[in-house]
Amino acid sequence: MTAKHLTSVLGALAVSATAAGAGEFAEANYTTDLSGVCPNPLIIQKDWLMQAEHGPILQMIGSGGVMEQGAYRGPLGSTGIELVVLEGGGGIGLADGETAYSALFLGNNRAGLVPHLAYHELDNAFIFSERFPAVGVFTPLELAPQALIWDAGTYPDGFGSVEDLIAFAESEQGMIYVSTINRTFGRYLVEAGVPESVFVEGYRGDAENFVVNNGTWLNQGFITSEVYKFENGNNWGRPMDYVLVNDLGYPNYTGMVSVSRDRMEELAPCLEALVPIMQQAAVDYITDPEEVNEVVVAFNEGDYAVGWWNTPADEVANAAAVMREAGIIGNGPNDTIGDFDMDRVQAIYEIVSPNLDERADPDVQPGDVVTNRFIDPTIGLE
Repeated sequence: MTAKHLTSVLGALAVSATAAGAGEFAEANYTTDLSGVCPNPLIIQKDWLMQAEHGPILQMIGSGGVMEQGAYRGPLGSTGIELVVLEGGGGIGLADGETAYSALFLGNNRAGLVPHLAYHELDNAFIFSERFPAVGVFTPLELAPQALIWDAGTYPDGFGSVEDLIAFAESEQGMIYVSTINRTFGRYLVEAGVPESVFVEGYRGDAENFVVNNGTWLNQGFITSEVYKFENGNNWGRPMDYVLVNDLGYPNYTGMVSVSRDRMEELAPCLEALVPIMQQAAVDYITDPEEVNEVVVAFNEGDYAVGWWNTPADEVANAAAVMREAGIIGNGPNDTIGDFDMDRVQAIYEIVSPNLDERADPDVQPGDVVTNRFIDPTIGLE
């Protein structure tokens, strides 16, 4: 797949939650009365620091919220309840050893709150199905933006399959730099036949290995972030290309909004009304992301997250454009946004199930970790 990116750089943006018109779109469009069925405030725990990928959830507040250290809160449209969106990531969001999904059970110790809903990954939902049994009820991202990326000039033919990666390893032209091969996607590649010897572990968003090796390495990365950064900086400034992990045979759902299994029936009346709002918010965000993009930029520039986390306006705008173009946010194989393709869920189950351990329910099945029960099938991108 060829990477497509915005070529123009947007001017500096500033946003105030008290600006004229702030939150008016959300107020006018998200009107279902939630006051009698949902907790107030409703708390959602994000998986990482604020970025464009969180746009569908932030859209429900729009620019009419209040920025606080580690949280963005405001009225959820005109539904009658307040929404609190907690930061993920280290330093300001989750404490050491915490994840968004563990917070459903143990709480977010930095915030001193137990969220009602939290972001989760499908593979980890199986892996932790005993320790942290959670159920995905809505997926803002149809495709995971995680990818392997490379210099397009060095490898003009690119890499589109596991077989291509095996051939790359055999060529000894470079290495594949990933976070780990001990679990999830990295483990999948090794078990699919890519030699362990071609991998270098430890990737944490850094560019040094790629640059020092003159673009001969393949890097783990996100098409919403690293591709643009390499093309426009990172001491590189040359065209990049990528292959999504989905296209390599690992069709994971990331950032799915989940509820703890033991609270699903308690929250079911809320979810019946809330999930369709989330679906519509995803449509609205990816159709016109500017208002929420400005919130993302202002939140991070205002040091409400952490000082090292920067999301310049051009990068956020590019991320939203790439998500639309690449189908990261979009309908699945049907005309519905936010639902789960159970064939994909089954595929991830078959990949991870041979390696499940005591953290997993030994009897876990695909229907235990996701549900389309609350999805409105009529809501989708046109």
